[in-house]
Amino acid sequence: MNLRQLELFSLVAELGNVTEAARHLYMTQPAVSQTIADLEENLGLKLFDRINRKMHVTFAGEVLYKYSKKILSLVEEAEAHMMEITNNRIGRLRLGASTTIGIYLLPMIVGQFKQQYHAIQSTFVIDNTTVVEEMLLDNRLDMGYVEGLVHSPEIVVQKVKDDELWLICSPRHQWSKEGRTIIEPEELEGQALILREQGSGTREVVEKVLQKHKVNYHPWHVLNNTEAIKRAVMEDIGIAFVSQLAVKEEVASGRLAKVDIKNIPISREFRLIWHKDKYHTPLLNCFIDLTMKLA
Repeated sequence: MNLRQLELFSLVAELGNVTEAARHLYMTQPAVSQTIADLEENLGLKLFDRINRKMHVTFAGEVLYKYSKKILSLVEEAEAHMMEITNNRIGRLRLGASTTIGIYLLPMIVGQFKQQYHAIQSTFVIDNTTVVEEMLLDNRLDMGYVEGLVHSPEIVVQKVKDDELWLICSPRHQWSKEGRTIIEPEELEGQALILREQGSGTREVVEKVLQKHKVNYHPWHVLNNTEAIKRAVMEDIGIAFVSQLAVKEEVASGRLAKVDIKNIPISREFRLIWHKDKYHTPLLNCFIDLTMKLA
């Protein structure tokens, strides 16, 4: 039993005439008759009584007709929804973002996206790069937007923009009191450095650069929240490397101080990532285009 058989059966039941049904469907009368005969044989039931040259549904035919109308209606509804998805009128986006992007960048992008696509369901997870990568590999996300390095060959990476990491300290810190804006690399040694947790893109980039330049450092505190790190630095608990996105307002207002390390700029890339086998819906492609445009 297939949809074509149900469509033909329903029309014959409504018109009570095979010839009329054939005319409606631009088919030959024998082709319609054969389709009905095949359906009856498949079910092992007579669906019509042929009385006075008119087709009358049997009890089995009445039952099948009710189900046929429901099925055909659902198919029509499904096709309409598929068309709405094709035209980006409805859809779903499951997004993951590493902490900095998730707090300071993604809400703006999603907000603008929702202005264009009002009926879109969007959910996003904010965690470190490692977790976002794992969720993509498990198909729990459609796309990620991260600042850290990804390691699986199953993940496709597209660069969006560069981001600077600033070394910040409290206005009460000795460097601030001395009016220092540049320090020598060796001056980091002995400082109470606050780092993000393992798996954080920020921490991975910072450690990689410092090790490359053979800078000695001591991670005195580990915090998994950028805002908590900023508060700790304001209270002069330690110093930290944080995205300029997260602290530019505080630095501009004097609540935090920015210090450069001589000849060692630290930056990283913001990247869109997705599984290499993930089908890109038109909606997902629109999100990528908007993200690149707003970069």
